[in-house]
Amino acid sequence: MLSFRAATNITGYPSDKLSKGRGCILKSKLIKSICLLLTIALVIGCSKTVTLVSNDPPSAVGEADGQKIELIKGSYQWNNAIADAPSPDDLVKNTTVYVVKPNAELTLNFIGDKPDNVWAGLWKNQNNVELPVKGDAFVLPSEPGTYVLIVWGKWSGDDHGSYAAAIEIQG
Repeated sequence: MLSFRAATNITGYPSDKLSKGRGCILKSKLIKSICLLLTIALVIGCSKTVTLVSNDPPSAVGEADGQKIELIKGSYQWNNAIADAPSPDDLVKNTTVYVVKPNAELTLNFIGDKPDNVWAGLWKNQNNVELPVKGDAFVLPSEPGTYVLIVWGKWSGDDHGSYAAAIEIQG
C-alpha cells in the first residue's frame, strides 16, 4: 500500500508550513520597516522649524585705511524692541580711538541682515553732520582732529539702529 506524507525538510516541518511561516516573517518585517519609515517621515515632516528672531540689530564694522573699525551699537528699534543708548559722544567715551588719514574712505559691513538705507556722519555739538558719499564708501574729514563717527541703518518696516566710533584724523 502506498502512503503519501507531506514532504519535510531538515527542520522536520512540512515544507508547505515552513514557506507559510517564512512568508509571515517576511510580511512582519516589511510591515515593521514601513511603520518605521512612516514614523521617521512624520517626525521629520511635522517637526517645527524654529527661527530665532533677534531683538538686536546686526553688528556693524567699518574699514578705513585698511584697518577695522568696531562700531558700538547705539539706540535702535528692532522687531518691536526699543533700546535707548547714551548720546554718541558718551557712547564712545573710554573706547578705542581709530587713527585714519585725511579723506580716508570708510566702508561698512553689517554682520547679518543688510540695511536698506545707510548714512554716516559726525556728531558735532549734539548734531549730525552728514559725510559725503563716494561710491559705496563715506569720505572721512580732511581736517585733523578727533571726531565721533555715527552710522545709521534703516531696514524694512520700522527697524533701524545707530552705531558710533571715535576716530582721529592725522595728516
